[in-house]
Amino acid sequence: MNGQAHWDEEMTVLGPGISEAVRWAGLAVTEAAGMHLTDTSGRRIADLMGAAGVNLLGHSHPAYVEALTRQIGSWMIGAHASDARLEMTRLLRHLLPAHLDRVQLYSSGSEAVESAIRLAKSATGRFEILSFWQSFHGRTLGSLAHTSGARTGLGPTAPGSISAPYANCSRCPLRLTSPACEFACVDLARDILREQSTGSIAAILVEPVQGRAGNVVPPTGYLRALRRLADEHGALLIADESMTGMGRTGTILASDQPDVLPDVVVLGKGLGNGYPVSAICAPTNLMQRGPFGAPSASSSSYGGFPLACRAVAVVAQTVHRQQLADRAGEVGARTLTRLRQDLAGLALVSSVHGVGMAIGIGLNVTGKEQLREVFQQLVAAGVLVMTGGHTLRLYPPLTADETELTAAVDTLVSVLQRYKAPT
Repeated sequence: MNGQAHWDEEMTVLGPGISEAVRWAGLAVTEAAGMHLTDTSGRRIADLMGAAGVNLLGHSHPAYVEALTRQIGSWMIGAHASDARLEMTRLLRHLLPAHLDRVQLYSSGSEAVESAIRLAKSATGRFEILSFWQSFHGRTLGSLAHTSGARTGLGPTAPGSISAPYANCSRCPLRLTSPACEFACVDLARDILREQSTGSIAAILVEPVQGRAGNVVPPTGYLRALRRLADEHGALLIADESMTGMGRTGTILASDQPDVLPDVVVLGKGLGNGYPVSAICAPTNLMQRGPFGAPSASSSSYGGFPLACRAVAVVAQTVHRQQLADRAGEVGARTLTRLRQDLAGLALVSSVHGVGMAIGIGLNVTGKEQLREVFQQLVAAGVLVMTGGHTLRLYPPLTADETELTAAVDTLVSVLQRYKAPT
């Protein structure tokens, strides 16, 4: 069956919950290995989409396949103590900052964000959450209130939801320039809280790098300024690292910076390398407070199942043994430099930015249809990327062979250099 016929038959049953970029690509995949997919026509495609950052170790990583296959053959169902969970806890303890000494597992990023919000409310006795423009934290009720552009037509958001501009310096809403602005956006957030808060701020919820907005990297010191703002209000700082955690940005956590120490960290996406598992990480004294710390109050139906734990254990072990965070920083920096050099001066390209293996290429396009044209020309040339706003987003696996990655970047650059909008 060809790819289009395959899609057409699936769409007679499936609902609309498939990402726009995946629909645009229209791929029917038969197998995958490393950073490449093979479709039903036998075409080999460089996967820089990586399911929006999920593909941390690469497709069909041998150690991952072996470990999950072995676990499926022994025990899958139930959250009792297991070798898989014990190994996972030991490995995460080694990787994570010492103060984040407790981990609670969930099934999705949205679920983990909801849990982090509940934890903040439980620990502080307050209910307001400050988040930021262009953020993406999920589509369940609580997380949706803090996800830009996803609330239209759905009625009121959860009470206590407050929003302020993010430090997107390339498109500063205050029309200022960093570092001369001295984090005027944080000062504005402080003013917004003074005017809109009822004095009941439980947490500041932030992505250390905004993913869906195009892999927007804030200036150095921004998270530290938010840490101070949270402390001024006796609030927690929640770092949503679903996109960035486990090494993608060049460090295990993008928020692991001097004088930041987030109170709660959300992990997801790459945490399970494709197995649906997420987590919140927090200090013991926070996890045990209030209703959140009561038996079953923070549980999840599948949290702690052995297959999920085995997936996390393999990811953590591989990231540690192969020093993949360091590699992401080094290879990502070379890739970013190359893209900036080769795309400089193109009318189509407005910016090239990112950190580690999370890269964004901003496009000067007139709308979604033109973005789709560029995207589909890349797919036709054998390169699959992610989109977000008017940005192409690149998420190679941290294990990507650099020669193969360079070849994919060569193709991407060639397509963008010769692109002409249809007349």
